[in-house]
Amino acid sequence: MTKAPPSVPSLPEAYQALAAGHVAEVLIWSERVQATGAAALSWKTLRAVALSLSQRPQDALPEYQWLCAQEPGNPAHWSNLGNCLCELEREREALEPLQKALLLGATEPALHFGLARAYAADGQLELARRHIETAIARDPADAEFPLLQLRILQAQDRWPEAQQLAEQLQARSLHEGQRIDLGYLLFRGQWYAQAIAQFSSPVPDSNLAIDARIGLVMAFERTNRMAEAETLQATLHETAVSHHPKLLDNFLQMQAKMAMRRKDYPQARMLFERILTALHADPVLKLGLQFEYAAALDRCGDRDAAMAVLQAAHAMRRGLISRSHPALQDSTEAFAVLEHPVPPWNPAVHVRDTHTDPVFVVGFPRSGTTLLEQLLDAHPELVSFDEQPFLQHLVRRIGGDGGDVCQCINALTPEQAAAGRAAYFAEVAEVAPGVISQRAVDKNPLNMVRLPLLQNFFPRSRIILAVRHPCDVVLSCYMQNFRAPAFALTFETLESTAQMYDRVFAHWTAAAEQLQLPVLAWKYEDLIADNEGRSRALFDFLQLPWQDSLLAFTERAKEKGAIKTPSYTQVVEPVNARAVGRWQAYEAYFTPAVMAHLAPWIARFGY
Repeated sequence: MTKAPPSVPSLPEAYQALAAGHVAEVLIWSERVQATGAAALSWKTLRAVALSLSQRPQDALPEYQWLCAQEPGNPAHWSNLGNCLCELEREREALEPLQKALLLGATEPALHFGLARAYAADGQLELARRHIETAIARDPADAEFPLLQLRILQAQDRWPEAQQLAEQLQARSLHEGQRIDLGYLLFRGQWYAQAIAQFSSPVPDSNLAIDARIGLVMAFERTNRMAEAETLQATLHETAVSHHPKLLDNFLQMQAKMAMRRKDYPQARMLFERILTALHADPVLKLGLQFEYAAALDRCGDRDAAMAVLQAAHAMRRGLISRSHPALQDSTEAFAVLEHPVPPWNPAVHVRDTHTDPVFVVGFPRSGTTLLEQLLDAHPELVSFDEQPFLQHLVRRIGGDGGDVCQCINALTPEQAAAGRAAYFAEVAEVAPGVISQRAVDKNPLNMVRLPLLQNFFPRSRIILAVRHPCDVVLSCYMQNFRAPAFALTFETLESTAQMYDRVFAHWTAAAEQLQLPVLAWKYEDLIADNEGRSRALFDFLQLPWQDSLLAFTERAKEKGAIKTPSYTQVVEPVNARAVGRWQAYEAYFTPAVMAHLAPWIARFGY
């Protein structure tokens, strides 16, 4: 062992000092040892770890590289090198040294944490999930581990598990940096009120305080609290974050979102281009940025560039899904119900209870269902809620998930039907307590493929079918970064989107012919042309009294805050015709193969 200079404590004493948190002193001592020309491995290791603990990974990296070259059989060196690369956001480079550490016998939680980060960055999400679960099992007290686990679960679209973990993390004692990281994860999960609570906690550290304010601006914008967002944005300046790559990236994302909101599309385009030139270890984040960039290009009128970016984004999404959902390669599996016959009216399942059957708003995604929902919610006798999979839950309860819904319904007893209804209304009451005194509006576009349930479980419901020009619908779906993997694959190309549109409406038509429920076909373009007339017709259909205040429904929508659909910005603006005929600018991309699927519906709906 190299003897330390007289002014430096012994190596065991130095390790004790490091364990006690005296990182600065340990770095000074290690420099003095280096100045003597000594290159003891133990002192080099100590110095590298101290540099990492002092958040100087760029200085620690060459130390770890030297240690790996000197002792290639030491798994701790390779593990430290891999985790250092992760801290430098070079996660993919970290994979090789971390795997080497594992092969050499390393077992510590930090190794599995690093492997989880590296595999997540490489898109190997199932491996990432396994390693972070191992890290948590070996050190359940480290809050960094479940934070990464939450990010991985979100990337895998395992939302029920993610929500449960998010609730647990909000109840834990976190340091300020972890609270802000949690805030961004909550924001990504669309849990905006909870994200705002995390971002609003006092933060003494100046960099973290800036990051928290950036997160608040984005959360305020997403919940239509624009005055607060703009006031806070004015306090943030690029010069304050230019020294910190992660802060700068978050700042530019905030600026781009706010530029889009104020319709400064050239500025938004420039900002997204700056953001996308940087390396992003999180592929899901990069994917979302690609779709936002395409939206900016579209608004700037650069249609070909927008379509090129969208094509690349969809290819990236396909790659992510092939790794995270290997069984979901055929997108039609998610719409297996389209292949089933419509079950007949089954008197055995018609239950009368105290519940008022809902108003179901259905239609193909991006058909104006959110705008319609906000109009309905403005009536005092109705209450709506964000899109929920309550009918899909009902399918599972009766055993029809992936099976023959017709057969399951025909086999139901009145007791089973009553239990299914009770479970449905219990779920509704959790998200819309007013349902006790108001009629529920259940808006979920593709509930239109679950009409057998509507007919047999809710025989006194009313159905509103939202209709919009099929080409506008298909284009809008193609341009959206849908969270659900099945949607992402279905809407991968204009042709695949048009094909699914054709299949869904063919199913609807066949089902509607046997339906014994009142249905109103409600055209988006008609509301734009005659707001009051079509609104009055809507409430006449529902047998509800007209109120002139209903014409100001977009103002009420603004007051609601979070609207968890892609059209959250449009539905708080006065009714306008900007989205009508949008597809015509992209007509060259609507090939004969695309139009073959859409032409019959264009004619049928009178466009």
